[in-house]
Amino acid sequence: MPTSLPPEVREILERVLVCELSTVAKSGTPVTWPLVFGLTPGADEFVLSTAIAYPAKLNHLHRNDKVSLLFSDHTGSGLRGASQVLVQGRAAAPDEIRVVEGLEDFWETLFRKQPDSLHSVLDKETREYTPAAYYHRIRITVQPERVWTFSTDETGQRVAERVA
Repeated sequence: MPTSLPPEVREILERVLVCELSTVAKSGTPVTWPLVFGLTPGADEFVLSTAIAYPAKLNHLHRNDKVSLLFSDHTGSGLRGASQVLVQGRAAAPDEIRVVEGLEDFWETLFRKQPDSLHSVLDKETREYTPAAYYHRIRITVQPERVWTFSTDETGQRVAERVA
């Protein structure tokens, strides 16, 4: 689906650094976390990752695979006045712990979007204070089903538009 999006929406998805992943807790309450994401070219899926030290996201996904990704903070992207984008879809998170193999695209995206994180991985002293479980991760993929944009019109009114 993302390949069929309008170019201005695709640009937002390619340039924004972090999205907010919302999952559904056992109680039915939405729970949201900011995460670095990647958009797999040609596969039309979003790739995220979570450390095994923080299993709540995974517990939620195993009970209910419906998720949303909100692209609302354009800080550091170079975008000015861009719309917010909401992607609704289904997530998959197989129980396969990975470090590098199988997460190459995640690490490449993380280091490109947050170059200082590369220093923390390479710097031995910093690594000593980072729990090893941070580097042991589960790959999460999201298949989009619906995409919305939210903007403000010339009168100051919020406008929502389904674009896919």
